[in-house]
Amino acid sequence: MQTTADSNAMPEIDAMRGPIAAVHTPFDASGRFDPGVIPGYAEHLLSSGIGAVYVCGSTGESLALTTAERRSILETWSDTAAGSMKIIAHVGSNALPEAEELARHADAVGVDAISAMNPTFGRARDVDALVGHHARIAAAGGGRPYLVYEIAAFGGVSFPASEVIESAVSRVPGFAGLKFTSSDPIQLQLAVALAEIHGLRIFFGSDENLLSGLAAGCVSAIGSTYGYAAEPAHAVFRAFAEGDLIAARTAQRRIARLVVPLLRHGVLRTGRALLETVGVPIGPPRSPETRLEPETLAAVLAEIAPLGVPGLTMGSDSMERRP
Repeated sequence: MQTTADSNAMPEIDAMRGPIAAVHTPFDASGRFDPGVIPGYAEHLLSSGIGAVYVCGSTGESLALTTAERRSILETWSDTAAGSMKIIAHVGSNALPEAEELARHADAVGVDAISAMNPTFGRARDVDALVGHHARIAAAGGGRPYLVYEIAAFGGVSFPASEVIESAVSRVPGFAGLKFTSSDPIQLQLAVALAEIHGLRIFFGSDENLLSGLAAGCVSAIGSTYGYAAEPAHAVFRAFAEGDLIAARTAQRRIARLVVPLLRHGVLRTGRALLETVGVPIGPPRSPETRLEPETLAAVLAEIAPLGVPGLTMGSDSMERRP
């Protein structure tokens, strides 16, 4: 079943289809970046059918990291996974010079694409100013495929995605599309329509609404749950491609039910706890966020057990070893 008409998308982007994991940043007990976790993390993702990662985004706690840490994290992912996985580097920052520096670094590392969220401080007053901001970051990235990260929930300014695309097509070097995490279904449809015209890609960013993104024409999705619960996402993609909407809805409802306790207890810390449950020792989140309490994790696992997500069970060895 043909889901979209973006066959003109640039090759680096066209290869990124299906669920893409927005990866967490591993920290040790003292809160420092722990590079030793990433090889096993990448192996886990590959074994789950995940072929691309979005590094140092909101899931990766980018705005709580130093520039040096972000460089080191990206280098570790590249050294570990380049050639076996596609890598999208998030370089967004409230400080434009930092974003430009990170974009230059990502280009030097040789990532497959670069992305940046809108600033959450010193907000652009109009679409023209916002696109000009992204154009500078993209230029620093050497013209590599560039994705604007649309996530209004983070407190940054948000303009209609369709207007951003219409302006960015002619102004942003390497412009390849959006990571769309807005809740506006009208703008999603308009964005996908423009992407089809211009050979762009809209990466859908709302795990709990994945099926609606596919119905709108998306063929790729970036999300945090795909790092520890990829199976139901693959089921949604597969059933939709086969035209089996009943199976697609059933799989989508499993994702929605999985997300409910994440929203209740904190998406970041609960997601990290679930990642540890499936065997990736990701460690605690960065302060001031705190690790999910063991009793809360037990309650979450009991709640989601009926969903049958591989590895997310009460009796897993990883849960027993969790500090």
